[in-house]
Amino acid sequence: MIRYNYAEFVNALALYARTRLSAVDRGTLLIKITDDGSLLAGVFGNDGYARDAKARMEANLVRNRLKDLSANELGFALSPDGHTWAVLVKADWQPYQTATGRAFQMEMLKASLDDVLEGAWRAADGEPVKH
Repeated sequence: MIRYNYAEFVNALALYARTRLSAVDRGTLLIKITDDGSLLAGVFGNDGYARDAKARMEANLVRNRLKDLSANELGFALSPDGHTWAVLVKADWQPYQTATGRAFQMEMLKASLDDVLEGAWRAADGEPVKH
């Protein structure tokens, strides 16, 4: 069994989102681990986390909603300048037997995380949120 340093991984994700995805305010992405073929998901916000209370609220709402998705937070990190936040996520669902089934499962997780992220952004902005 391979052990990963998720703290280091999520720090790299935050830095990647800050430097390579800086034009994107917030988003989700799927991450394939080449060592064992597993998939993780990343959620990030490029919205001034360190200086903006709404950005901090958005990140906290996302992190709290993960439990509703049967997903586990593997780590949370900020970019070195505190502008970008990132969460690394693993689904806690029953594993599918086929590669197609696993891919479908992860696409459904990504779609769910997209919905959570949009809802958290709206809630942090004071809009009512539908679950």
